[in-house]
Amino acid sequence: MGESAPAVSDFTFSFNCIADVPLDVRCRAAREAGFTEIGLSLRWMEGWLAEGHTIAELDDTLAQHGVTVAELEAVRVMGPEPDPREDLAAMLAEHLRPARLQSVGPYEGSLDEAAARVAQVADRFAPWGVEVVLEPLPFTNMRTPADAADIIRRADRPNVSMCMDVWHLYRNELPLSHLDDLWPYISTVQFNDGTIECQYPDDLREDCLINRRVPGEGEFDLVGLVQARNRHRPDSTWSIEVINTTLKDQDPMLSARQIADGLAGVLTASRES
Repeated sequence: MGESAPAVSDFTFSFNCIADVPLDVRCRAAREAGFTEIGLSLRWMEGWLAEGHTIAELDDTLAQHGVTVAELEAVRVMGPEPDPREDLAAMLAEHLRPARLQSVGPYEGSLDEAAARVAQVADRFAPWGVEVVLEPLPFTNMRTPADAADIIRRADRPNVSMCMDVWHLYRNELPLSHLDDLWPYISTVQFNDGTIECQYPDDLREDCLINRRVPGEGEFDLVGLVQARNRHRPDSTWSIEVINTTLKDQDPMLSARQIADGLAGVLTASRES
């Protein structure tokens, strides 16, 4: 992993960057754009396996294109009952040994009750070396990075940390300085770009599912984010998640290349600034 000078190949190509295309197309699009890691959606995998595909087929396709699975998404780990997809996530985690399991809110009950459930899931995934990463979302009750850090402290497990998606930082109307004391909890930095002013303020969930931009095509201080990460948490991993209807509607090879090119430009600027 590139610590002080990250490259495109250090980023996981998250599942939602392109449409629900066949697995071999996804792997080829990511690899030809310069990514060596991909994310897999548990929702998509559930349907894919139900269609008669197999784990052996998954292995063969990943090997053919020279990519690995670094993240599984997403499960809700803070409810009173286990997420129905948690068993599928566990099966895949044991087999693939991804770096992280993406987890989102909302939580139910008290913060201590939410943290206790997070700790249970973390203990389940710990033998496979999987980090359970909480991603704060402004349209849930785990809104901010500070909210996620509070739950992480209470969970008190070495494999519980945070995925900090810059989109949600800006949609919470928070500055980069909000992260100054939170970097010890952040194990993954997730990248995309966008407008400073939210275009759909009445529906932040819809906004994040249609409106993100390729790095360098928006107004976020991505150079500052890279530099802050390098100062405070140079061992963190990287992920890129650009969810945009135009990117999903066009050829996935083109979308992956546009994302990689924009990302490369930001990374170059962060080294030169």
